[in-house]
Amino acid sequence: MGNLNETLTLIKEKIKKFRFLYEQNEMAVRDQLINPILKDLGWDPADPEDVLANASTDEGIPDYSLLKNGKKILFIEAKNLSKDIEQREVLRQLAKYSFGEGTKYGVLTNGAVWVLIRSFEEGTTLTERIVWKTDLENEENPAILRKITSISNPKTNPKTNIENIEVLVKKVQILDEIWQSLLDQPEEMIKGLMPVVKSIITQQYTDYQFEDMEIEDLLKERVKELISGEFDGESFSETTSEESTAPQGSQKFNRKMILQDQTIDIYYDWEILVNTANWLIKKNKLKPSDCPVCVGRGKTVLINNVEKHRDGSHFRASKKLCNGLYIEKHGSKSDLIDWSRRLLEKYGYPSNILKLND
Repeated sequence: MGNLNETLTLIKEKIKKFRFLYEQNEMAVRDQLINPILKDLGWDPADPEDVLANASTDEGIPDYSLLKNGKKILFIEAKNLSKDIEQREVLRQLAKYSFGEGTKYGVLTNGAVWVLIRSFEEGTTLTERIVWKTDLENEENPAILRKITSISNPKTNPKTNIENIEVLVKKVQILDEIWQSLLDQPEEMIKGLMPVVKSIITQQYTDYQFEDMEIEDLLKERVKELISGEFDGESFSETTSEESTAPQGSQKFNRKMILQDQTIDIYYDWEILVNTANWLIKKNKLKPSDCPVCVGRGKTVLINNVEKHRDGSHFRASKKLCNGLYIEKHGSKSDLIDWSRRLLEKYGYPSNILKLND
């Protein structure tokens, strides 16, 4: 396998520089964006023992068929960069290939966004069968790698077996949940870091004496910067999305989100979701009578009249919307973007009217 991390960085630069080309030309997307990633995942598009391009099946002609011991184990459908690959007809096309050939999973990509779907699961819709989604333009490389390496070629990377996707995906979810819990309880993070910093000082800086308060103050400041919040000594506080005001000294308040023809300044990632919901409310779309509002598998409530899910558990991080409803804003940046776009689709808007300028 090649250096996938470097490849992802180069591809991000290509997308920025040649976006117009990739929005018009699917073959350019395949040759210049998808193929390099597949090759670094261990699937050589030039080797017919690894990959078959445009190979006919009973249900049509998928763009890529990945092979293991001569057997098709995963289909990949490619689109140009202008296509929203989460549209039902696109998902249905891939699911048709996968189900018809008896493969468990399929991948959709426009070069920037990659989606893994489960070909069949009783009682679920197509969008509910999305296993993971990664967005090269809006996620950092480590987050992308955790997901996309679940489709590595077991022949070249035996530690990552495509036939064990369920386990790999669950591990990604667990790590994301652990990290989010640390962000929700920063005091615990500081407690954990205190003995580490004190040990380093004891071993390497024996000529200097530090009070615990000095170390704790430093850690509070650094953790505050890490999660883009404000720490007052007891808890982390957030500016409201209505204010959309960045903390003093922030260097990141040049971020914007665009909803159709409206441009909104944002600082926190959760503002993407909250602003989208408030925008729908102002369009007279999202109403209290719609609650509970769910996205994804329909089991987790996103918006409700009360700060609770269907099972009675409380929202982990709620925010009050402009019409008094509550929204669950606990999630990674990728989740928040995904929920925002699904929310738009739920109320009849194309997901691509949401754009981010980071």
